[in-house]
Amino acid sequence: MRDLEAKREGDRKYRESHREELRASQMRVPFDFKDEGCRSRVSLAARRYSLDPVLVAAIITQESNGWPDAFRPEPGWKYFWDVRSGKAFRKLYQSEIGALHAPEDFHSLMGTADQEWLLQRSSFGLMQIMGAVARELGFKAPYLSALFDPIENLQWGCMKLGQLTNMYAAGAVSAYNGGSPHVGSDYEVSVLKWVERLRPLFV
Repeated sequence: MRDLEAKREGDRKYRESHREELRASQMRVPFDFKDEGCRSRVSLAARRYSLDPVLVAAIITQESNGWPDAFRPEPGWKYFWDVRSGKAFRKLYQSEIGALHAPEDFHSLMGTADQEWLLQRSSFGLMQIMGAVARELGFKAPYLSALFDPIENLQWGCMKLGQLTNMYAAGAVSAYNGGSPHVGSDYEVSVLKWVERLRPLFV
């Protein structure tokens, strides 16, 4: 936890000292929940799915520390979405798990099948939504990299969290991270601590 706190403090100092430089380079600047515009965007997306905006802000802080360009490949991911049939892709063969190249029967909306294959098993942006999960929810942009856009990311991340809340209620937070509900998980505890810290900013 201390290492995570130190990293977040380092990120905060970096944002403060490089804010104008980041803006000038047109790099997306991290979300700062002291900013009314950031809070407003989160609140709008959260309320669309009957979610607490502070919980969404806490998940953003936990998942990406507010960086819209956060990206995490997950080579061992086994769940894929068939964009051609609109159904879950078949069960993977052992040799396909972690493979760099897509199977011959895997397709993309645009670009190469390999590109879609690699990006479906990666998480994107503020809420670190998985590419395959976004496709399953109905994300139709030609390239999954569009999930780096904060508005798109909030839309699909909140949609998934709303779905999990309807399914698992109290277990939704841990399911967002791990796929299944585990009330009291380390992830959930950490997110709820961020809820406490961020709540005063949303009053």
